[in-house]
Amino acid sequence: MSAVNRSSGWNLLSLFEERLASHPQKPLFSYLGRNGSVREVFSMQRLHDDSAALAAVLQAHGLKGTVVALIYPPGSGFVTAFLASIMAGARPAPLCRARSRDWQSIALTLKHCGAAALLLPSGVAESLPAEVRALPGLQILCTDALAGDASQWRRPDLSASGTCFIQFTSGSTRTPRGVAISHDNILHNCALIARAFAIEEQDVGVSWLPFHHDMGLIGHVLVPLYCGVHNIVLSPRDFAARPAAWLEAIARSGGSISGAPDFAYALCAERIGEEQAAQLDLSRWRVAYCGSERVNASTMARFTQRFAASGFLPEAVTPCYGMAEATLFVSACRGLKMHAREDGRCDVSVGQLDERRDDPRIRIVSHEAEEECAEGEVGEIWVHSRSVAQGYLHPTPAVDDGETSVFNATLERESGYLRTGDLGYVLDENLYVTGRLKNLIKRRGRSFHAEDIEGEAMALLQGQGVARAVAFDVESQDGAALVLLLELDGSVAAAQVEARLPELQTRLWYTPGILVSRIRLLPERALPLTTSGKLQRARCRERFLAGEFAHV
Repeated sequence: MSAVNRSSGWNLLSLFEERLASHPQKPLFSYLGRNGSVREVFSMQRLHDDSAALAAVLQAHGLKGTVVALIYPPGSGFVTAFLASIMAGARPAPLCRARSRDWQSIALTLKHCGAAALLLPSGVAESLPAEVRALPGLQILCTDALAGDASQWRRPDLSASGTCFIQFTSGSTRTPRGVAISHDNILHNCALIARAFAIEEQDVGVSWLPFHHDMGLIGHVLVPLYCGVHNIVLSPRDFAARPAAWLEAIARSGGSISGAPDFAYALCAERIGEEQAAQLDLSRWRVAYCGSERVNASTMARFTQRFAASGFLPEAVTPCYGMAEATLFVSACRGLKMHAREDGRCDVSVGQLDERRDDPRIRIVSHEAEEECAEGEVGEIWVHSRSVAQGYLHPTPAVDDGETSVFNATLERESGYLRTGDLGYVLDENLYVTGRLKNLIKRRGRSFHAEDIEGEAMALLQGQGVARAVAFDVESQDGAALVLLLELDGSVAAAQVEARLPELQTRLWYTPGILVSRIRLLPERALPLTTSGKLQRARCRERFLAGEFAHV
């Protein structure tokens, strides 16, 4: 990978201009159609020209210095609008409609981030409800209907410390929050990823990840720009309809860097047969990263075994750890390294730590005493890095529970640590994540992770009629009660799943050792998800307490 300028004024636009000057006609993004063929190719020059033309329009609408929200289906429209917003001197805020098409949440988010404009294609604009159109001061711009002149674009003066874009947290444990990511944050994080994955300009990235989510946006829009690598893009819908489309794209293009959350690897292992797998050539896939949700050792082992005949190598598996507050990436582990706990559970390393490197620094801290934990002891994960953002957008004390301490915590007189809210431990210079601080369930003086309970349920019932599981505590007349919601996948009758619930109760009683008070079976697509496909735990609990699942 060629070096990039490290001057104090360096920003994402400077990087784009350097790449344009050195490789103007190099393909940067190739977009695939439903049949897997290339339908559109963007070189550095074409992307710059299209973005500059749209940036001129945005400047003419007075959007310099404002927040502009983006809602786009997968494709080139998003990338052009994102870069055009930055080139116009605006701050893009990528959004996605909720799973249930709940526009009320979008309206609240637009208010929260103070968006001056909403950029979207005409097809999406047709579905905008009155509550969004009526937001005061919001310009709604259909970018596919705008004709701009790149010669009218005026380059803005951008600083490294200035906000580059607004990124929203996943919202798995609370309402999604806007995080202000600076130019320095994103360039530093891209450098961390490039180093961890040893990215070279001849690498080829392949992704179906949605661009409104940090892993898709940074991993497969901004890292390709940073490293100058060609990226192959297919639609998330095409992957969901046929998971084999992802691996076929990797095989066809010679993809070397690609990844997804754990569930995507599970889908491929379940739905792609051995005969079909043998026809794929995955031998050039050298970094198969896995992140965004808890990495399951059995999932990655099944995937590796299923696609060994395709040339997939075990050492390609790269579990990662990160979060929106740290831009995206914190750490990674090359290869599947596991540690068995005393209770028999197996944790996967998501980071091989090197104390010789000053950034990032990872510490495990006792939540009660705020002192560093001993090796192997579980505590909250604290991160110190240039990739960590300055804070949330428009924080409110009633909601943020002391935001300053979240982004600027002090440990042993060193300030600037991010309190991640994740629980984990370090053993033999490897980082293991065990769960979320907010997902701890207390019983008889013991702490249980909701993720462990859900994992046991899915180990028994995944592929047997259940698509997802979510566990949480509620208060009842008899004290705390553990609730387990199981979302059916429609493959078998609900009665067949119900018949296995006693077996599930027994399994949970023995491992991890907790009694479930209430189990509810829910129809397909009933559980609320974040924009990145994670369960919205807080929303699940709220809906349960409101009686929305009582009839199931």
